[in-house]
Amino acid sequence: MLYQIRADMWDTLLAQWQTAITTPKYWGLVAIIIIAYIVWYHLTDKTRLAYLLFYGSLVTVMTSLVDLYGTTAGLWYYKVRLEPFITSVFLRDWTLVPLTYMLVQQYSPNWRQFLIWNTVGTFFLTVIVVQILSVLDIVQLIKWTHLNGFITSYLIATLSRAAFHLIIQVQNAARKQKPSPLGSTLMHPAFKQLDKHEDEDE
Repeated sequence: MLYQIRADMWDTLLAQWQTAITTPKYWGLVAIIIIAYIVWYHLTDKTRLAYLLFYGSLVTVMTSLVDLYGTTAGLWYYKVRLEPFITSVFLRDWTLVPLTYMLVQQYSPNWRQFLIWNTVGTFFLTVIVVQILSVLDIVQLIKWTHLNGFITSYLIATLSRAAFHLIIQVQNAARKQKPSPLGSTLMHPAFKQLDKHEDEDE
C-alpha cells in the first residue's frame, strides 16, 4: 500500500514538473540560483573556501532534513519545483540557505558578531525570501509560520557553527599529537643538497 502511494506521488510530481519546466516562472528560479552562486563566489573569501564549504555542508544537511520533514508532514508545500522531488532542494536547501549562512560565517570572526549577523541572515531567509516566494505562488505555508521558520533556521545556523568549530578543534588537536607525514612533506619539501663544487660553479 505504501509503495503504491509513493508510486502515485511520483507520477503526480513528475507530471507537475514536466508542466512547470515550460513556464517562465520555472526558468526564473533557475536564473535566481545561477545569480546567487555568482554573487556568492564574488563575495566569498577564497582563502577560506574549504572551511566555508564545510560549514555550508553542515547547514545544507540539517536544512534538507528539516525541509524533508516539513514537506512530508504537510507543514508547507512547493507549488513550483526545480526537480520532481517532494522538496525543492536546489532553490532553498542547496542555494539560498547555505550561501547566505556561509557569508554570515565569513563575516563573523567571533560568536557575538555571528549571533547578530545570524539574526539578519535568518530574517532575510525566513521572512523576506519566504514572503516573496509566497506572493509569487511558489511556496505555500500550511501549518507553518514565519516565527517557526526563524527559530528553526536560527538554530540550524548556530548548531552548525558549534559543530564546525568543535570538529576543527578536534582536527587541530590531532595534528599536534600526530602530524601528518603528507602535511610535513608539503610544508617542508625536500631538496637535494648541492655539492660544494657544484655550488661554486653556480
